[in-house]
Amino acid sequence: MGHGVDYDTISIKSPEDVAKLRVAGSIAAKVLEEISSHVRPGVTTNEINAIAHSLIVDKYGAEIDREDLSGYDASQYASISIAHNDVAFSGEPTDAPLRIGDLFGVDVSLKKDGWCGDTQRMWIVGDETSSEARLLNAVGYQAMCLGISLVQPGAKIQDIAERVQTYVESFGFSMLRVPSGTGHSTGQVHADGWLIPYYKDPRNEGRVLEKGMVITVEPFICAGSGEGKRLDTPTRPAVTADGSLAVYWEHVVAVTDNGCEVLDLRKGEDVTFHSR
Repeated sequence: MGHGVDYDTISIKSPEDVAKLRVAGSIAAKVLEEISSHVRPGVTTNEINAIAHSLIVDKYGAEIDREDLSGYDASQYASISIAHNDVAFSGEPTDAPLRIGDLFGVDVSLKKDGWCGDTQRMWIVGDETSSEARLLNAVGYQAMCLGISLVQPGAKIQDIAERVQTYVESFGFSMLRVPSGTGHSTGQVHADGWLIPYYKDPRNEGRVLEKGMVITVEPFICAGSGEGKRLDTPTRPAVTADGSLAVYWEHVVAVTDNGCEVLDLRKGEDVTFHSR
């Protein structure tokens, strides 16, 4: 993995560090807000990628940060990570148009003044889709909200992950298991320490949250078996092995005195968890 990071450790960020992450997060959130009107039938993912690049680099003066958790940098091929139906993340931009009913997502990862922003949202293209796809997308969002609601000092990562997994599986969906498909701590490097699967996993054992830790909450879920794979193409897309639909939503959160702060909340967004 890249940057000589020790993935068995996690740093505590100072209030000044969190402020810088908040700036980066606010830019990432604004990019998603401004992309939203362009996500419609007939628009290509190449066009979405170009719009995102212009916003990140030209409008907001930030850097593209497309290194995945394995250390692979896809920034020469894409400025964003694309999710599209069975492509869970790192999809390659193409000239194929979006279609009504598609599940489509954009993960914006950037750096501003050396600090990382990293957030993802999904869209239902054309606002029409199957009942299964609509439910999967809603459960994906609420799985993230549940994870956020559980982040506080003293919380055990494994407990949070198991709660999220139980919630997702209660709808008959699966946690997607694929290389780089986990949450992570973040700071001046995209993944600067812990890797955090949002399902029961040995990597989560013994890890307890403390004030000042900054992590992503991003449960990857799918409608099929949960088995995934990475393709050997330039952006190394992660796909479901059985072709089933996959979704994820993501926010960066900083652990506070008695809970957490979402550092990249979009305008009007509500991350309250609703169990049903």
